[in-house]
Amino acid sequence: MALTLNSIVKLPKSKKILILVGVLALLSGLYAYLVYLPTSGELDNKRKDMGKLETQLRELRTIAENMRRFQAEAAKLREELAVAVAQLPTSKEIPSLLANVSNLGKEAGLEFLLFRPTPEVGREFYAEIPVEIRVKGSYNAVAVFFDKVGKLPRIVNISSLTMEGAKEVSGRWEIATACTATTFKFIEKPASELTKDKKSEEKKGAPPSKK
Repeated sequence: MALTLNSIVKLPKSKKILILVGVLALLSGLYAYLVYLPTSGELDNKRKDMGKLETQLRELRTIAENMRRFQAEAAKLREELAVAVAQLPTSKEIPSLLANVSNLGKEAGLEFLLFRPTPEVGREFYAEIPVEIRVKGSYNAVAVFFDKVGKLPRIVNISSLTMEGAKEVSGRWEIATACTATTFKFIEKPASELTKDKKSEEKKGAPPSKK
């Protein structure tokens, strides 16, 4: 028998309650199937996407913090490099610098037995210029000479130091001293080579071409 509103009204209270419970269950099922489940799945996807975005945001913040630190370190290194380069003589200054070193030795009272520049040793952006030195004089004169060399505005390193043959001459002790005085010069690349390096760097940084 088909249920109508009038027939439902005439039913006992217990059956009315059962029908109401059934209608509510049906509506709940339809709501869950048509609304809740699709929305719940979409909500889960949104939560997953949100989690990924939060992870990416944390990574980007870390990269930004590291970038600031790297930029500060790079700026500091550039400053230190500029100071170091300023202490490296240019090619034109080398002869006068070597002459100055020789004059400092003579002013200290040393007699030069040998002052011979040896072949340059090339590095990445500078070259070493070693000079073999042999002098004769008092220990105090040698110390004064090394002290004056150390105070030069340009870098001059003293290495391979040996002293021998100490003897008394005219009431004072003389000693033969041998060492290597090494200065450095900044290697300036020609414009053509700088252009070549720049093109090479740009080529490395360019995206691969599609074939």
